Amino acid sequence: MIRLFIAIKLNAGKPLLDFFTTLKSELKHESIKWVNPEQMHLTLKFIGETHPDKVPVISSELDSISQKHKSFDLQFDKHGIFGSRYDPRVVWIGSQNQSPEIFALANDVLDGMDRIGFARDRQNFVPHLTLGRIRSLTDKHRFHRIFDQLPSAVYLNTSVDRFHLYESKLTPSGPKYTILHSCLLSH
Repeated sequence: MIRLFIAIKLNAGKPLLDFFTTLKSELKHESIKWVNPEQMHLTLKFIGETHPDKVPVISSELDSISQKHKSFDLQFDKHGIFGSRYDPRVVWIGSQNQSPEIFALANDVLDGMDRIGFARDRQNFVPHLTLGRIRSLTDKHRFHRIFDQLPSAVYLNTSVDRFHLYESKLTPSGPKYTILHSCLLSH
């Protein structure tokens, strides 16, 4: 079995890397598993443990989906947390004004995967980049004070012209991602 997900690879530029460095520095006293900036991606669908024989079927479905979508731009200009204020779990960045194109693409990917036997997720799709997973907080009030005072800015402006089927291997040093199949959006 192999662990699969479908995502858009994003390259962190200077504004995002500066924000990320500040965030890590300000919250260094907390137990947070930070994402490797070189592996940042926007997940469209987490498939999970799958038999390798399914990869050609998944790839074929993704190829047909990609032909229905044109390239588009994404802007990440807000930060947030998943979980509650009492129990924050994930630090992320997202967009104030979500691009309709990302929702259309994600919806088609979710429908396509559902058609071939990978059920739709129960939660609504929220386009975001995970920056860190919170293991535990020693001082929640301090965490929220720091987090709430972080400046809002445009962290990343990017053009999306493809998405990928990834394999994820969990290792002691963190996940290792391998692109198994790439899909170009029509231009």
